[in-house]
Amino acid sequence: MTYLRWVFFACFVCSSLGIQTLSQSCDPSDLLALKEFAGNLTNESIITSWSNNSFCCQWDGVVCGKEGNESVATRVAMLILPKKGLKGIISRSLGRLDKLKLLDLSCNHFEGVLPAELSNLKQLQVLDLSHNMLRGRVSPVLFGLKMIQSLNVSSNSFSGDLMELGGFPNLLVFNVSNNSLTGMLNSQIWSASNGTEILDLSMNHFVGNLEGLDNCSSSLKELHADVNSLSGHLPGSLYSFPSLQQLSLSENYFSGQLSKELSKLTSLNYLIIFGNHFSGELPNVFGNLTNLEFFIANSNFFSGPLPLSLALCSKLRVLDLRNNSLTGSIDLNFTGLPSLGILLLGSNRFSGPLPNSLADCHQLKILSLAKNGFAGQVPETFAKLKSLLFLSLSNNSFVDLSKALSVLQQCKNLTTLILTKNFIGEEIPKIVSGFESLMVLGIGYCGLKGHIPVWLSSCKKLHVLDLAWNHLDGRIPPWIGLMENLFYLDLSNNSLIGEIPINLTELKSLISTNCCSSNLTSAAGIPLFVKRTRSSNGLQYKQASSFPPSISLSNNMINGTIPPEVGRWKQLHVLDLSRNNISGTMPNSISEMQNLEYLDLSSNDLIGSIPKSFDKLTFLSKFSVAYNHLHGEIPTGGQFDTFPASSFEGNLGLCREIDFPCGSSIVPKPVIPQQLTELESPFAFDWKVVMIGYGTGIIIGLVLGYIFCTRKYEWFDKIYEMRPNRIEIKRGR
Repeated sequence: MTYLRWVFFACFVCSSLGIQTLSQSCDPSDLLALKEFAGNLTNESIITSWSNNSFCCQWDGVVCGKEGNESVATRVAMLILPKKGLKGIISRSLGRLDKLKLLDLSCNHFEGVLPAELSNLKQLQVLDLSHNMLRGRVSPVLFGLKMIQSLNVSSNSFSGDLMELGGFPNLLVFNVSNNSLTGMLNSQIWSASNGTEILDLSMNHFVGNLEGLDNCSSSLKELHADVNSLSGHLPGSLYSFPSLQQLSLSENYFSGQLSKELSKLTSLNYLIIFGNHFSGELPNVFGNLTNLEFFIANSNFFSGPLPLSLALCSKLRVLDLRNNSLTGSIDLNFTGLPSLGILLLGSNRFSGPLPNSLADCHQLKILSLAKNGFAGQVPETFAKLKSLLFLSLSNNSFVDLSKALSVLQQCKNLTTLILTKNFIGEEIPKIVSGFESLMVLGIGYCGLKGHIPVWLSSCKKLHVLDLAWNHLDGRIPPWIGLMENLFYLDLSNNSLIGEIPINLTELKSLISTNCCSSNLTSAAGIPLFVKRTRSSNGLQYKQASSFPPSISLSNNMINGTIPPEVGRWKQLHVLDLSRNNISGTMPNSISEMQNLEYLDLSSNDLIGSIPKSFDKLTFLSKFSVAYNHLHGEIPTGGQFDTFPASSFEGNLGLCREIDFPCGSSIVPKPVIPQQLTELESPFAFDWKVVMIGYGTGIIIGLVLGYIFCTRKYEWFDKIYEMRPNRIEIKRGR
């Protein structure tokens, strides 16, 4: 229940019962019940304010009301103890508070089962036990609460069949989400909640379909059944609720087409149906949904064009249709969408040029059109998108990079720009201004020609820079080391020459413990895939942060030695110098990079032995020095006992008891092309996968930020913070 709804019910209870906050004393039986409740708690952080005197009506969280014709309030009517850090079990003694109207123990650490005695609270109107660790069957207790108006037991571990619940004639808010409840959602379930205005059944294990909805109250305002195992088509009765404002059915197995009857839900604000099996064309009936603010239907099988009637939803703030099979050009008149803040149409089959009218969405903050068939130039009108924060145009067929950058540099608030897999074979511009706010820039996988441009040095806030898989030549410019915020640099698969500049080891974000990656967060539970490896498994990061701090210079023509100063990179997670012409020995200072997880020095001309100090790299999970000229014993112990033989193959004289007897013949160094000859490679930096991980993460993070900065809805947390196993199931098509 939201804060405002709780206040509403609290005010309702207080006003209807004449509750007073001050009292001379309280009923002896209530006093004893509260003391027994306190005695069952394993911590007394809040109960310390409960003195041993008899004035319990003045205790923290206790509100009393009058009984009969009494002149003062003596009976406990409300017990309000949310977010108090309480631990232990819920005492049976609370069942003796027979005048209790409101019980709120939410957001604590209560565990165990609900005491059956709570069913004695015949006058209880508001019950909130959400966000605890309660378990067992919930229905036997709730069955007797006939006066209940607001019931919230979400985010616990309750189990059992919801069919066991009886009817609640006065119930307005019914929230049992995020438990382990089971059963069929049939007519008996809907009858049990007849009269309910807000019904939240999300994140359980319910099966079946939505048949029998006609038994619900016609005043139903919110229906949430996200993350269950519901299937079938949406029944026609769903469209008979004129008061329905929020419909959220995400992460289920619903199928079929959306009916044109959708037009009857004229009060609808939120339509959230992502992660299902819906198919067919979207009905062109959105002209009647003039109150619609959020339409999120990504990861389905929708096809056909965008309905032109979407342009009539003048209140629309979020439109997310990514990961479908929508086709055709975007002919939507965006002039009619002045409130649009988030537009996500990536991973579809759209084609043609970008519409100029998109620039009329002056509130647009997040725009992703990645992985489609768009072509042509970035429209000049995009310069008017002054609110734009995130733009991804990757995996399309755009041309004229110089023109694109000259337009987008006028979007002064732009923080993330991903242009990967466009502008094939063009020259990287030498002169560009602007981009003062840019934090993430990806122009990789384009086959671009030229040198690393000096204008990048003016992007003072840059955190992530990817120029991989181009035809860039020349030396790595030393000014890169002066970019104070840069912590992720990928220049791999180019034609760069020269030595690794000493200045590169001065990157402050890789030296300081205040690594700038903490400023870029992703959605919880969504893994971040950085790049493919030869095993095609990829590096996967699940921490709620952005890219791991990385330096990737692989597959160039870099020569010279590894500077000992690399030991300064205390915060580096990934170091890839493979497939170059680097010579000399491996410096001992690498062992000082204590956060290193991935180290690839393979296919170079390194000599000497593997420093024994490398066994200090306790976080190292990927390691390769294959195809060099190394000799001596391979370190043992720690992580080195876990690395396969392929990590050391192709060297002369490397010894390890189980794999390499000393004196084995050298394996020829594999011939690997130093030039980019085609855009597909098993070693490719895969921005498609990155967009699934980092791109999606930052998009959803910005979505959440946008939503919560404008309006707070607790149920939206549950929709986007899905359990990882359900995400894997739904994304596997």
